[in-house]
Amino acid sequence: MKYLLRYIFFLLLLISASELFSQSFIKEASIDTACKLARIDQFGNIYAVTPANELLKYNAKGQKLWAYSNKNFGDINQIDVKDPLRVVVYYPNHQQIIVLNNNLSEIGRYSFNRDPDIQITLVASANNNGYWIYDQLNRELRKLSNTFTDELKTGNIYQRDGIDMQATYLYANDSYVFVNDRGEGIRIFDRFGNFYKTAVVDAPQDFEVEGSKIFFKKDGKLCIYDFLSFQLVSLQTPSVKNPINFIKYLNHLLIIGEKELTLWSLKND
Repeated sequence: MKYLLRYIFFLLLLISASELFSQSFIKEASIDTACKLARIDQFGNIYAVTPANELLKYNAKGQKLWAYSNKNFGDINQIDVKDPLRVVVYYPNHQQIIVLNNNLSEIGRYSFNRDPDIQITLVASANNNGYWIYDQLNRELRKLSNTFTDELKTGNIYQRDGIDMQATYLYANDSYVFVNDRGEGIRIFDRFGNFYKTAVVDAPQDFEVEGSKIFFKKDGKLCIYDFLSFQLVSLQTPSVKNPINFIKYLNHLLIIGEKELTLWSLKND
């Protein structure tokens, strides 16, 4: 019985890997622009941050729709577009969150500078129109309401769990909070802020999550790590010269090049 279970588990891993590798791509859009970071939402809309810190929104056909720029707050470090009606933009140098609607018009803002005892380095959208933030000074994850009041605080994670994170990226969904800890892997916490496990993968910076699969670029490839099965594979992607990053979300793949963005739809063969 033990060997049968092992065989079934191994077979499931092979099936999962074959599903990943049996996908083909159809090019949907090509955009001539340089950007330092980009995301795609559930509708295939593209959000690109230019080197001049202008946020541009394109539809899935590559047509420019809207633009947002605020030169008062410096560099845009992170954008979160999981909710297209509530786009979150973070300027870490000024500890400033800007919230935009689907037309990239400002609908809210909040500055963490009012509290000198914190240093918020990372921000992500949370359920119920809230936010997850990481306070590097106090080594603490906090969940905020849509009015930026505290709903949950983990306390000092180093003192609690013995994990001294060098956090570079924050991602959240309804079940988990993911923190990229430079050189150590991706730390996974549950929705109450309790430490769950570490995905021991070297993701250079940002990533996307679908179910138990983490998508990230490494060594010029789009890698997929399943934090439940511990399976790590790479996905064959369209040939693009010197890709800077891959953004895989649902049935779309966005490839960031030096001076061009290309959007592809994924089709199962």
